[in-house]
Amino acid sequence: MNRPAARAGTPVDAIVIGAGLGGATSAALLAHAGYRVLVLERDVHPGGCAASYEDAGYRFAVGATVGMGLEPGGLVRRVFDRVGLTPRYLDVDPAIRVLVDDQRVDLHVERSAWRRELRRAFPAQADAALRFWDDVERLAAGLRHAAARFPVLPLRHPADLLDSARAAHPRLLPVLRTLRSTVAARLEAHGVTDPRFRAFVDGQLLDAMQCQASACAAPNGALALDVYRSGAQYVYGGLAQLAHDLLGVVARRGGSVRFGTAARGIELDDRGRVVGVRTRHGVVRAPVVVSAVPLSNTVRLLGDAASEAFRQRDARQPRMWGAFTLYAGVAERALKTSPQPFQQVTDLRVLDAEAHAEAHAGHDAPPANLLVSVSPAADRDRAPAGHRAVTVSTHVDAERWMTLARQPVAYEAAKRALETRLLDQVERLLPGFGDGLSYLRSGTPRTFARYTRRVGGTVGGFPQTVEHANFGAPSHRTDVAGLFLAGDTIFPGQGTLGVTSSGVIAARSAARRLRQPSAPARGHHWSVETQEVAA
Repeated sequence: MNRPAARAGTPVDAIVIGAGLGGATSAALLAHAGYRVLVLERDVHPGGCAASYEDAGYRFAVGATVGMGLEPGGLVRRVFDRVGLTPRYLDVDPAIRVLVDDQRVDLHVERSAWRRELRRAFPAQADAALRFWDDVERLAAGLRHAAARFPVLPLRHPADLLDSARAAHPRLLPVLRTLRSTVAARLEAHGVTDPRFRAFVDGQLLDAMQCQASACAAPNGALALDVYRSGAQYVYGGLAQLAHDLLGVVARRGGSVRFGTAARGIELDDRGRVVGVRTRHGVVRAPVVVSAVPLSNTVRLLGDAASEAFRQRDARQPRMWGAFTLYAGVAERALKTSPQPFQQVTDLRVLDAEAHAEAHAGHDAPPANLLVSVSPAADRDRAPAGHRAVTVSTHVDAERWMTLARQPVAYEAAKRALETRLLDQVERLLPGFGDGLSYLRSGTPRTFARYTRRVGGTVGGFPQTVEHANFGAPSHRTDVAGLFLAGDTIFPGQGTLGVTSSGVIAARSAARRLRQPSAPARGHHWSVETQEVAA
């Protein structure tokens, strides 16, 4: 029998705002360590931008779809191991099938198979491409070694220096030498000029790092390009299942997970220290808060209490992308080939970022870069028998779409036009898709703003540029005592690996502030307060 969630005024050790993967990671680790944890989530589902929604017998992944780090020894798997969980997933190889104009490229997990594929797919400059990939592997190995120890950047506290020192290793020397270099500079150093190969690299970076080779920090880009050598996974039920499983740890450890309950403000005392979070019921008191919502949303939660320095940190964030998404149901019998779980279209026009952005603003050009995720037949929770759930996403200019949303007629016309162009692109990957289409909905940045409350409808985190990644990234620390940050707008960045790391780092600092675990609270379970969703 479920007991009621903690009432307003009931003290807890830590409050986590947001039940995405970053917040769920922090909450599970703190709860597992014996702290009394309360999670506040305004939606009625976990997962944040990786959440799912259900309609007509389908369960669609809203945003993020590709699982990483779940393999034994992987970064996410280590968190699951620590809290006593075992994720359910399907290993995917090739990790992603990419169509670069008319050239198919399979991103094999096994390194020798991948190198053979590089030579086959890009024969005109195979030697140069392989030299570049040698460089990629060297940089990625150094950064992967560091990431496994959860270093902290930028360095804002003596503990950050100690945590980062644990990552020190000779493998990091090439990384340190290239911190101010771009992926494009590495391509040029190895004489890579093949436009298809460079479009392929740009497409991978745009999807993973939110920027292209010309701006992407070389070590970060190398890790993104080489990440599939560690494996790729399809999570049964969608990536939101990871957050769901982690939140189960909170409930089992005596914590509370309150869905349908938005944080309306972060409360401080007269010395500027966290004392709790305000909801529609009042203030829930806690000495520590982990805000796992975007940095801009955290500024709003602080309101007038946000310092000028904190506001400026938010204002200095680089412009972030939005997403246009299709959610489609398709009959298996119509598909002419068995689909890969993850496929991508990357056209040469992705090299022109401005043209790429314009392609999403209602113009005639088809999208130059899109990711298509298809539920496998083995996952019967995602679609009715004989059907597959398909999520299609492409980068768009969030600000432009939010402005367009104020003109209902033009907005709907632009949605229909982009839907049509995306469907044409999907047909290239999945012949017969159009004939088997049985369900179709689409989402824009306005949709993400409405359902996730992300300021401006942006998704995917901050671009990992030379200026804004690593030592230039937003810290998990704030100038408010007891307030820590997690999520895709905080170091180390977006994706399953990035947000999980941010959650680990925030939980570690929160636990240090709390110093000693207190006795677990009893009777705190999941509850749903749907009124807040409509508010």
